[in-house]
Amino acid sequence: MNSISRVGEIRAVMARLRAHVRYHRSLFVAYFVLATSVAFFETAGIGLIIPMISLMGSAPEAVNGNPVIRYASRILPGRSASEYVWIFGLVIIAAIVTKNVLTVLNRYIMARLTCELTSSLRESFFDSLSRAHMDVFDTRNSGDILNAFGLEVGRTRNFVELLLILCQLGVVTAFYATGLFLLSWPFMVGVLLTVAIAGYINAVRFRRITVQSGLQVSSGRKLMGYLGDVFSGFRVVRGNGAESQCREGFMRRNDELIQYEERSAFVSGTLLPVTETVIVTGTILLLIQSNSWLIQTGRLSVEGLMTLGLGLVRMFPLVNQFYTLIGQALYYSGGVVELLRWLELPRFPEKPFGDATLGPVRQSIRIDHVTVEYPGGKKGIDDVSLEIPAGRTVALVGASGSGKTTLASVLLRLRAPSSGSIRVDGVDYWRYSPSSWHRSVRMVEQGAFLLNDSIRANILLGSPDATEEQLKAALSLAYLDPVIGSLPEGVDSPVGEGGALLSGGQRQRVSIARAMVQNPSVLILDEATSALDNVSEREVQLALDRVRVGRTVIVIAHRLRTVRDADLVVVLEQGRIVEQGTWNQLTQKQGKFSELVAASQLHQ
Repeated sequence: MNSISRVGEIRAVMARLRAHVRYHRSLFVAYFVLATSVAFFETAGIGLIIPMISLMGSAPEAVNGNPVIRYASRILPGRSASEYVWIFGLVIIAAIVTKNVLTVLNRYIMARLTCELTSSLRESFFDSLSRAHMDVFDTRNSGDILNAFGLEVGRTRNFVELLLILCQLGVVTAFYATGLFLLSWPFMVGVLLTVAIAGYINAVRFRRITVQSGLQVSSGRKLMGYLGDVFSGFRVVRGNGAESQCREGFMRRNDELIQYEERSAFVSGTLLPVTETVIVTGTILLLIQSNSWLIQTGRLSVEGLMTLGLGLVRMFPLVNQFYTLIGQALYYSGGVVELLRWLELPRFPEKPFGDATLGPVRQSIRIDHVTVEYPGGKKGIDDVSLEIPAGRTVALVGASGSGKTTLASVLLRLRAPSSGSIRVDGVDYWRYSPSSWHRSVRMVEQGAFLLNDSIRANILLGSPDATEEQLKAALSLAYLDPVIGSLPEGVDSPVGEGGALLSGGQRQRVSIARAMVQNPSVLILDEATSALDNVSEREVQLALDRVRVGRTVIVIAHRLRTVRDADLVVVLEQGRIVEQGTWNQLTQKQGKFSELVAASQLHQ
């Protein structure tokens, strides 16, 4: 594998990244135009130095073999050598000043382009996660996501910056090479062969850089994932005195990452010395041989050889830098590939939602032969059929892993059934728009999820357009009025990280208020009192009893005594419905439900 194939790898990454940078096309065009202009003025300015030097102390006709001097003599005839020297000097100064002005402007364009691209990538990343299947969040931890969101977005920005710099270097080098090729193509053929040999030698290092980049991405993902796990559960870590154990785990992963970073840095550091050594050696040999090949045969003048030397002095550092930057781009391309995996997550749902509006449920929610299959073939629920009458309370009970939460996720449209259908008042629930569905179907989760924001912001999460009257009604339904009245900032009081500034019961009532802001017709309760003490449970239960009135309620029950008053109790086992009926009917049958009741009483 040679360096050309490595450049091909960069092109392949660029092709995948293209869809995410198309909105910045005008900035890319402006950058390339400016890069070409910078290259033109630089080569023009440098190219006039030798003709200017050759005129010093000589008459113009004495060096009229130089095409640049002949051209100057035609457009400005009758000037002395010193006048031509001044003219060339002023043109060189003007060219270099113009080149530097354009360089500053080009760097501004590059900075603006990379900043806007970074912002767009973050937005695309967030949108990709927002649309992703729930399996992504079940299999990836928050540290893994944050690692890609921060580190890999940054590496992608660096990759794009390097590509822009490579583009400018490539244009400048091409200008120099073209001019020198026109001056002496045999000499430049030898130079290009030397550059190709350097590229071939570096190909092995390019391959190692690519491998090390992939290993570093994987190692960084492991480290950030571990940090996310440790600090999200740091109460447990500290409560069990496991800080030193976790530190050992961190150090082990950190040391692994450092090893890969050091290896990458070492391999990248060899690119410039190797390239420079090969190119300088080859060029010196070419210059020595050019005396017999070119000068003595009359193919090239001494002045021409000086021009070649000056051009090569300017061009070779660019070639060295070009190879070094290719190695760095290959290193950063691993981060781009990792980021693109996140940006190209399969969208959920695979088929689009409709635009119908869901109002209050009038008849029933009917579940017909619904199966949900997880990756790997495991079934969360298997051929479940159930009718939930409007305005009734249905309890889902069963052992852990029986399919209760999966069925609730399907009803919330967080997951799509693998087969079967769900109809609300005879209409496929997929036809309802997301906004109307989530306005009418709300959930109070077992562990209240709260942002590190105010109580108001947490209640209005998902309901940004709710009125003050709706907010007050939700606070009243959730029995939060006494809590709000006791806080110095009222409803605008902060809740802290994960709601740490509130009690468990208060957090749960905030969750209830959030569910009630839109006055939903269907309420899913994931046993909202199971993690509370007796006092908090009574407070939350009062709120739940109030919000259940007049609504279709689906209760995921862990404490079976909370479903005595349910209109229908559905018993799930291994994803299937094994029994259903009222509390009295099921206890009289002495079946699976009776076993669950007996087991719950035994553990009380």
